[in-house]
Amino acid sequence: MKEVLARRETRNPDYASVLGEARDFVSEGLERVHVHMEAVAQTAPGRLSGYLQDMLTRRGKRIRSTFLLLLAQSGRGFDMDRAARVCAAVELIHLGSLIHDDIIDGSDLRRNEKTAHQRWGNRMAVLLGDYILSKSMELIWSDSDRRIALSLSRASSRLIKAEVLEVERSGRLDLSVDEYHEIIAGKTAALFEACGECGALLAGLDDSSVRKSAVLGRDFGIAFQIVDDLLDFGIGGAVHLDKRTFSDVKNGFLTLPLILFFADCGADERAKMLDLLENPQIEANQIAIRRMLEEQSAFQKAHEMAFEKIQSGQTFLESLPETTATLHLRQVCTLMAERIV
Repeated sequence: MKEVLARRETRNPDYASVLGEARDFVSEGLERVHVHMEAVAQTAPGRLSGYLQDMLTRRGKRIRSTFLLLLAQSGRGFDMDRAARVCAAVELIHLGSLIHDDIIDGSDLRRNEKTAHQRWGNRMAVLLGDYILSKSMELIWSDSDRRIALSLSRASSRLIKAEVLEVERSGRLDLSVDEYHEIIAGKTAALFEACGECGALLAGLDDSSVRKSAVLGRDFGIAFQIVDDLLDFGIGGAVHLDKRTFSDVKNGFLTLPLILFFADCGADERAKMLDLLENPQIEANQIAIRRMLEEQSAFQKAHEMAFEKIQSGQTFLESLPETTATLHLRQVCTLMAERIV
């Protein structure tokens, strides 16, 4: 731990390096997560097996598993394989929801690769998503703590509810900040909240700490989505994106910067923005939209909201035992909002 602290004192860490070091620290656990997911792919019926194995070759950042594994090591008696099974269930829920999300949105790319429904058709993609989600529950159903299965089941339900709300409110230009938070609290934050809760349960923390850990995960997830909203406008550079820029706008989803803009703009600015949003695929319009949002300080306000969510969990993070795992966790949480700067 002293070596990690020494490295922190000699430089100002950026989010990519902090996350990379955290992932290196839990690398053995992440490998076991992948083994469990591969086992699900290998036993899948028919062509789904090959499709899922192909998707698993692109592992992504595994930020949810990293978050959970770090928390799980904040207590005593860490069981790596048990934690890896829970993480695999989380990753499968996330993957299955993305497959369904891409179908609903009509997205053709994710992580610069064709989406499942573009490659294998809607029917097989729906079946693949359904299979993944069902197998995620099997992975943790036999866990000794029934609260873990309940936590992930609730997260899945909240995720679906949020998807329904997002579809129903798609295209609405009067969406409030509260309505936006209601959507992302389920769509993105619910799974992070479950990671916080399950990580604390695996660490053997007391009931109060489990609740606080769940809140930490929820707030982290909300901040994570706000930052993603900023990245969708190319703030911080498209290199960080798992999708094309302006994809949310093109799909008719009103994200936080636009919600903040419409809440404060005048009639002329509103009319001009509405005109630009009619054709968001045009590069000149994208440049103009970004400029108007910057002039209204919408990006700055959104970033401040993300930062406030991150800051809200600092007291709980500082209360955790001083270990290398908790040091990494604090850094990952504290600097997450900085991945756009």
